[in-house]
Amino acid sequence: MASRTRIISQSKALYVAPTGAIPNGGDATSILEAALSGCMPQQLHRVDSFSFDIDLAGTRQDVREFGQLARLGTITMSELNPTFSLGYYLGNGENEGNLGFNDLGLDPSSATSAPRSQFISGVITEDAAKREKNIFVLTVKEGLDAFENSVGLTLAAPTGKFTKAQNATHDVVSFGNCVPTSYTVNFNVGEIPRVDIEGEAQNVQFNTGSSGIYNPSLNNAGGRADTGQYMLGIPSTGNMGILVLRPEDVTLSFNNNTFSFGGTNRNDMHVQTASIEVPMARTPIQALGSARAVAKPLDFPINVTLSVNAILKNLSTGSLDMVLTGTAEDESTNATLTVKGDDGLTKHCFVLQNAVLDSQNFAMGLDDNETIDMTFSAQIGGPNTSDQGLFYSGIAGRQPDVYGYSADAAANFGSDFTYLKANINKPY
Repeated sequence: MASRTRIISQSKALYVAPTGAIPNGGDATSILEAALSGCMPQQLHRVDSFSFDIDLAGTRQDVREFGQLARLGTITMSELNPTFSLGYYLGNGENEGNLGFNDLGLDPSSATSAPRSQFISGVITEDAAKREKNIFVLTVKEGLDAFENSVGLTLAAPTGKFTKAQNATHDVVSFGNCVPTSYTVNFNVGEIPRVDIEGEAQNVQFNTGSSGIYNPSLNNAGGRADTGQYMLGIPSTGNMGILVLRPEDVTLSFNNNTFSFGGTNRNDMHVQTASIEVPMARTPIQALGSARAVAKPLDFPINVTLSVNAILKNLSTGSLDMVLTGTAEDESTNATLTVKGDDGLTKHCFVLQNAVLDSQNFAMGLDDNETIDMTFSAQIGGPNTSDQGLFYSGIAGRQPDVYGYSADAAANFGSDFTYLKANINKPY
């Protein structure tokens, strides 16, 4: 590995892949199933922040006894769970699909984009390809953009081997068995729409100057889930067809404009900010005889929240005694948040079904505009429950999670792909 004086964002690229056993064999013409045990992670695009924390002391317990002031030693009583934070600009939905979220939750054949499956349907059903992921953070040589093809994997024809000269300057931090603990999409006036994700991993692996990256995911016994290797393709800015989305292309609407207990007409206000948060907390199940948790099921119920801040225009009639007498407690609304691109086509659509109003706050200062803050919540139902929960579709709408197509490899390797197929089983 070449020495660096510092690391900045120009040298970084992020990838995501499934955990567990990597497929091997299959179609010999597919690099994704034949090379390096068969998996090339998908790149995440428009990423603008990533951080992680490893707390070693949090799971450590001192062993002490009478007769000695200092500890005899230390032992680790529970598994380590490094945490990470990931942020990116909202693109075309491919990041959501690659991270395991359902980006086809709204029926495209329906004129009203009817809900059909929950945003986290794959997580709810513990789908092995969606419930957890491996994340890879690539750092290339100092002073170079990660998106320069010259720093990626190349072929040294006609030897049939990958060159290692460039890869020797790469470092990769791999996170195994990553699960999101929250997903938040934010829309603000004057700001680019973005997504922030918090999560936990079970393993962190540091590779320096290595072109072959071993699977960082672990099994329940704490051992390697698979001994295969991953190969990171040449990073690029992608071809999402979208630079970034604009706040003026965001529309928030409600099918129930007013509630009987009063407030404001929700379709007649100047929305300033809107955010949707999906909590996905997990509680580990421990058992004697197992060093690691035997399972980490989701905590239910899952209450998705929609937070809205707006400049108030008009008040609507109503009274809180309607709630106290029980005549308004079941009132709900469906909130639809739509994002269009420069071409006028819908790029994203979030639908919060059967949402109830949790709170509304009115505020005004001297000579200020009066504002209203509202919080709505809806509970996630079963994976295919369509009358309540959060539903989403992105323009990408491809739910990849199938890392075995030669078309993907060809797109990543370009003219090298034909040569690579002929030399797929040759050593480094």
